[in-house]
Amino acid sequence: MCPADLWLRDEKRALRRVMASRRDELSVEDRVRCAQAATDLLLDLPEVTAARVVAAFVSTRAEIDTARAIEGLRRRGIAVVLPRVSAELLPPRLRFHRVEGPSELVFGIFGLLEPGPGCPEVAPHDIDVFMVPGLAFDARGGRVGYGGGYYDELMAYVRSHPDGPSGFFVGFGYDFQVAESCPTGEWDVPIDCVVTDTRVLRCGAVPE
Repeated sequence: MCPADLWLRDEKRALRRVMASRRDELSVEDRVRCAQAATDLLLDLPEVTAARVVAAFVSTRAEIDTARAIEGLRRRGIAVVLPRVSAELLPPRLRFHRVEGPSELVFGIFGLLEPGPGCPEVAPHDIDVFMVPGLAFDARGGRVGYGGGYYDELMAYVRSHPDGPSGFFVGFGYDFQVAESCPTGEWDVPIDCVVTDTRVLRCGAVPE
């Protein structure tokens, strides 16, 4: 590994530790309040109000709670799909399946809840909006995830589809997770927007 790659790895690790620690320190009351505020902003996005299918994720590791957002989408008649890690080697490794409720979720290979085997798969190119988890985001669309590269691979796949790019990728998290700048490398793919409990940041915008 070259010095630049080592620097990037270490910078990402340091930022992950800081953000994970800050999430863990939040009180239950603050988590509930932030989740509600972020959900309200997410559901007001024009891209979401016009969507037919939205890919969400099941919160874990003190992530901002997505349950309210998922329920709000369903109440509007929007189909909700959730990710499952595929055993296939062909990209993308994240596959999305329509889920009607928590009873259809099972624990996957990483111990995370994901759609069960009976949930119908939806092609990434048929999804209008993707909610993207992460530990840190910035206003230029930079993102630091958990290190697996699943969402970067997914975004690259969707944007290079022969039918043309589709899908609007939204980072969803607490406002303190918005960093001045996220360390990124050549394989990191920028998201389109960041929604937090206090604001909406469009990719390339200058933070207020």
